[in-house]
Amino acid sequence: MVELRIPYLESLNSYARAGVIFFVLLVLLRMFLYFAERILLKITSKTTSDLDDILLKKSSRPLSFIALLISLVFALYEISFTGDVKEIVFKIIYSLIAISVGYLFFVIVNNSLARVWKKFSERTESNVDDTIGQLVQEVLRIVLVFIIIIMILNIWGIEIAPFLAGLGIAGLAVALALQPTLSNIFSGVALILDGTFKVGDIIQLADGKMGEVYKIGLRTTRIKSFDNDMIIIPNSEIANSTLQNFLQPDPRIRVNVEFGVEYGVDPEYIKKIVIKEIGKIDFIDKSEEIRVLFIEMADSALNFKAMFWVDNIDKKWPAHQEAITRIYRKLYEEKIGIPFPQRTVWTRDEGKAQSPNPGDEKFNSVKGKYYAAFGHEYKEKKIEEKREEENKERKRFMKFGRK
Repeated sequence: MVELRIPYLESLNSYARAGVIFFVLLVLLRMFLYFAERILLKITSKTTSDLDDILLKKSSRPLSFIALLISLVFALYEISFTGDVKEIVFKIIYSLIAISVGYLFFVIVNNSLARVWKKFSERTESNVDDTIGQLVQEVLRIVLVFIIIIMILNIWGIEIAPFLAGLGIAGLAVALALQPTLSNIFSGVALILDGTFKVGDIIQLADGKMGEVYKIGLRTTRIKSFDNDMIIIPNSEIANSTLQNFLQPDPRIRVNVEFGVEYGVDPEYIKKIVIKEIGKIDFIDKSEEIRVLFIEMADSALNFKAMFWVDNIDKKWPAHQEAITRIYRKLYEEKIGIPFPQRTVWTRDEGKAQSPNPGDEKFNSVKGKYYAAFGHEYKEKKIEEKREEENKERKRFMKFGRK
């Protein structure tokens, strides 16, 4: 260490000298960092990217802490320690410097990588890149911690070569011990690369658990349920199970409404009024056909299923609620009964009975017509027309699949 021959400092005791050196050096380093930051801000203000501004802001605190540690190192050289205290103190400070430098390196690389990856993912149609970016950040964090540990071991005089050799020898045992963890890690990578789901997708697992994919980590996947609970599942368990992704191949989803009416009503009239009523819902996908299927002559009712589409799963239940309410009100308005499970013994007076029948005047608009289950008359299509529709459907599926 170069000794500074300053008469004023030489007249002070070691602790006072250390204090003066610490204070002066810290002020000088802070002034240097301040003016350097001002100059760099002027330079970066002329650039179109805001990455340099973010890096300067994020680097300010770790650089200030490093300046503090450097000032402390120079100050402590003026103090005499007994025994091995000096060596231990300096090793602690050097370890803190190593951690600070490592953190500064992580801030710079992580923000730069995140910005570059974001620009790259914006140019691609797939959203898988965002999830891979999160995984890369986690791997970078683990690698950085490993490097810092090696640096600290070197500072404390621990031989790194035997340590690394020991890692190689113990690698097999560690791999066996961490087999479940490693399985989860590789399963997580496989889920991302395969495009099974991504952050933001709505999925339902085989056991009925359902929610939005919140985060895909190295070991687990977090799913936020609609009750705002966090479901944490190991990646290997998800990779080996059957799941339903509601946003693939595209975000559109079909809404099904099942209902029943009393016997004696013409099924085609029910199809007609229900299709018209559902068509009044503003936010359904009007480009898709509204279909009503007569599915069963059950014990107490004629059962139907109404089917229509919405362009996003967020609209599914609002559309379902409006549709089923409209159907109920329309049937009540038409004085068409909606049976429910019951056992009633009654004596029928045919002269006073008011039950509807398919011959009623209100059913004249559909009399003599037979629709093909969906409320529209069946027309046999030519083979060429069928192939053309199949090709259009295949192209649409491939288009949404790339997204």
